[in-house]
Amino acid sequence: MSAARKTQLQRFLRLVLVVTLCFIWGNSLLSRDESAAISLRFTLWLQSIGLPVTDHFVRKLAHFCEFGLLGCELTLLFWLKYGLRLRELCLSALAAFLAAAIDETIQIFASRGAQIKDVLLDFTGALTGILFTALLIWTVFDKRKKHTGM
Repeated sequence: MSAARKTQLQRFLRLVLVVTLCFIWGNSLLSRDESAAISLRFTLWLQSIGLPVTDHFVRKLAHFCEFGLLGCELTLLFWLKYGLRLRELCLSALAAFLAAAIDETIQIFASRGAQIKDVLLDFTGALTGILFTALLIWTVFDKRKKHTGM
């Protein structure tokens, strides 16, 4: 991949990362009632298509998925910038953990309260995204290296 192409992808990923963080932290700024209303609407929609889910499950799954996406984005960004080694995976995990801690801190100021278990859930989602993306990169690019003789 050319240096110019990498730079373009890095810029795009930074933008996507900012949008993702704005979405996550923006939802944390919502009041308890506003957040519950959004969650309930989504839960009712899922139930209407036949999925037996609870509001609590949907809320926790949303956190897990949002941070899973964040983990994917961080891993891709570090990979494009520095390569993919243990150091970059640890930096991705650290950045995701800090984002989760900030997310829960924001909820304190929105009078929703913060919970350590939510930070752990968010971080677990991020680690899942990081590992999934790392495995995908290693699988795709290791195969390319073997086939092209790189």
